[in-house]
Amino acid sequence: MKEKISKIKELGLSRREAEIYLALLTKKELTAPEIAKITSVSRTKCYEILQNLTKRKVCNSSIKNKLKYFSAIEPKIAFQNLLDVYEDDLNRRKSIAEKIGSDLTELFKGKMNANDPLDYIEIITDIGQVRDRWFNIQKNAKKELLGFTKQPYIVTLEENIEDESKALQNKVMVKGIYEYKEIDSPEEKQNLIKMLLAYQELGEELRLVKELPMKLVVSDEKIAMFTLDDRVSLKSSITTMIIDHPSFAGALKKVFESYWASAITLEEFSK
Repeated sequence: MKEKISKIKELGLSRREAEIYLALLTKKELTAPEIAKITSVSRTKCYEILQNLTKRKVCNSSIKNKLKYFSAIEPKIAFQNLLDVYEDDLNRRKSIAEKIGSDLTELFKGKMNANDPLDYIEIITDIGQVRDRWFNIQKNAKKELLGFTKQPYIVTLEENIEDESKALQNKVMVKGIYEYKEIDSPEEKQNLIKMLLAYQELGEELRLVKELPMKLVVSDEKIAMFTLDDRVSLKSSITTMIIDHPSFAGALKKVFESYWASAITLEEFSK
């Protein structure tokens, strides 16, 4: 019985709802007091739960001799009815989200247009937003993209290749330094070489180093986007800073050039 209740709960019913539905399956029909006698649910709570189950089309109700009886709907039909209720509710929420999203976007845009002495600094912790900002920076680059790439990847090398191809077609110079510290097997090494060869054939200039200090992108000597490891937890962090400031971007470009000078080529790494 406990196992059946656990399975039914996975469909979104509570423990007491699952218990009452199982009780109804054992009899043709039952009243709320009768259900209370054969379950752990109180009589008062039975009425509330039966009303909810009826509303979600998991059971039926009928009046006989001034008494209200309840009967279970055949499981396959009942569970499909339950899924239909969830789907209707999801669609309703989607509709609300679309309507209110437009209004709230105006508030967000207003915030973005507000004057702030630190407007050139942006901090992002949501991985979806980090990915979107990276794709946006890459898309809007005009002449140069410099990058430190290390695991774990926020955007995989496979995901990024199409967008980088467009940047290269737009005559953007792309240079990347890749960390190989996490490569533990010959198979992983060959997979990395294969992927980097594809980038190199597109036109990216690339080199490799054993270890990089951070994930970094410098765009057009103006925008710098970087992610640092959490020194406290020692876990991989996606907390990312984006600084739109030419002097800062210029300084990080010099850091990039320093690592570039001591990095090895893909051909050297492949040996």
